[in-house]
Amino acid sequence: MALDAAWALHPASRAYGNRSAELEARARAAQSFVSGSPSVGLAHRTDVLSGDAGLREYEAEVAIPLWNPGVRGATQNQVIADVSALAWQKAERLKLAGEVREAAAQVALARAEREGAARKHLEATELVNDVERRVKAGETARVDALQARAGAQQAQSQLVQSDAMLLRVVGQWRALTGQSQVADLKETPPYALTQDPAVSAQAVQSEHSALQAAQAQVNSAQARLALAEADRRDPMALGVGVTRERAAAGAGLDTSLRFALRIPLGGDSRNAARLAAARAELDAAHGQADAAIRQIHTDVASAHADLDAARRQEALATQRATLSTQMQELVAKSHRLGESDLPTRMRADNEKFDADLSLARARIALQRAISQLNQSLGMLP
Repeated sequence: MALDAAWALHPASRAYGNRSAELEARARAAQSFVSGSPSVGLAHRTDVLSGDAGLREYEAEVAIPLWNPGVRGATQNQVIADVSALAWQKAERLKLAGEVREAAAQVALARAEREGAARKHLEATELVNDVERRVKAGETARVDALQARAGAQQAQSQLVQSDAMLLRVVGQWRALTGQSQVADLKETPPYALTQDPAVSAQAVQSEHSALQAAQAQVNSAQARLALAEADRRDPMALGVGVTRERAAAGAGLDTSLRFALRIPLGGDSRNAARLAAARAELDAAHGQADAAIRQIHTDVASAHADLDAARRQEALATQRATLSTQMQELVAKSHRLGESDLPTRMRADNEKFDADLSLARARIALQRAISQLNQSLGMLP
């Protein structure tokens, strides 16, 4: 599948594994009963500089940081929210689907124009052969042969340009998906949702990946704010120490065990900036969620309008192609019978070519409009 191939090359997909590993490590850390890594302290005390009576003291201590009340639970909730936000990479995948759809449409359009240019060049070459035969038979003037050759050269120039365009868009497709085969542009329209744009947008709003991703970011920002509100001071630390002490020279060594609890005092200077940043992030997340809702409604309404216009354009292009084909057949027959001149024949051929190309473009535009409607509704190809 083209989308899967493109997603495998996407930066977000490549970073997913390490990002998941990061969240797993944070989850394990939040499950621990200590809030950080323990530390070891060593101390030595002597009276060498104040009489040297033989006082010696050696102390070793291990300090274990503890969770402040409410911080551990808030940290766990933040990790859960971040995991949920990471899981909602469907929004990035949907955005990439839009790029894949557009790239497929560009290739389809370039192929249609290349096929039309090749057909026109073939018909122009056949016309040159026919006119030159008639010039040799004395049925028409040599200027007609020159005019026919000029038309054939122009058709060849258009063919060269269309070949270059096709190579360019196929290269863009290959760069996006890593695949040589271009996916088919055709998609099925969601007929049950195409009646009323407002109803369509409302129906898919709760399941739209863009809105769900935005809501996941809101939940993550709320969890981050809750953590900032709970973590108002540095972690407490429990210290366990052993002391070996000799009061004077010749005295025995005394051993004592010491327990200590360090409780840092919080302050506004530590927390004000963190709280303000967390609140700003939450406000931004709410704003993005509201913007996502508005964008969904706008995109769905626009896609409905584009689809309706594309259907009408295809109908008109079909009528024009039918009329131009009939006219070209009549003019070609008249030219073979000598009843019309070459310029009239070439104008009819050009009109038929333009009409056929317009019809091909209209059909591709219709398929593109259907794809854009599915895209606006959050549907993957």
